[in-house]
Amino acid sequence: MMAAWVHASFTDLALLADQSGIDIGAGLPGARSLDITRAYVRAFFDQHLRGKPQRLLDQPSRRYLPAHPLTVTAR
Repeated sequence: MMAAWVHASFTDLALLADQSGIDIGAGLPGARSLDITRAYVRAFFDQHLRGKPQRLLDQPSRRYLPAHPLTVTAR
């Protein structure tokens, strides 16, 4: 989770907005936001669907700063 993200950060809109010069209020460039989102989504599915533990979900990663994993508890 990142404080600099806005709703559109999780879509291709941030990337397209950067390319067309539109400010959507995101704190990160669209390409960087997309890179971080893809890494965390991939790690989530690898862990929960493929059963492969992912260190990225256990602790913050220097590579993806300032992102940090959220703790999600299933009910």
